[in-house]
Amino acid sequence: MKSLLLFSIISMLTLSGIEFNFGTNHNSQNWRIVNDGVMGGLSKSEIKLSKNTLLFKGETSLKNNGGFASIRTSFKPGILKGCKTMTIKFKSNTTNRSFGISLKDKERFYMPYFKHIFSPKTNNWQTLTVNLEDFKPYRISETFDAKMPLSYLDNVFTLVLIISDKKQGDFDIELDHISFN
Repeated sequence: MKSLLLFSIISMLTLSGIEFNFGTNHNSQNWRIVNDGVMGGLSKSEIKLSKNTLLFKGETSLKNNGGFASIRTSFKPGILKGCKTMTIKFKSNTTNRSFGISLKDKERFYMPYFKHIFSPKTNNWQTLTVNLEDFKPYRISETFDAKMPLSYLDNVFTLVLIISDKKQGDFDIELDHISFN
């Protein structure tokens, strides 16, 4: 019994990562919307919470140099240290659009950050697992041919779900959870 307890304590101490579970924990109260209106754009979006999911939906507009809508949350820097993968469970009726998950270690929008872009394949639930090293560097939506060094995760404190695929129109994505391990 004592060895089982000791093993459990050691396992908890060595775990790293975070899970945004929009069902059981409903830790979604800290997500906020940031649309292109901060730069003069006209895109609109909203967050709706249900019993088990978070729904992010809206309409992107390319007018006034717009074209993006996002939701984001912040957390303690260093919580992703040692993580190797990100898993997201989602569904979307917008199978002709692309979404991105961005990891940021700086507040200023023009500073480099890392992002993974994905497109829903069906309107059924999908689970996507991505190696964090496969996130690509971006700077103001321009990408570079490189991979994310895992040491970058030591200072990440912002997670962003964004639609910025240079298309105008409606979008939706429903989230069950996003986890980093």
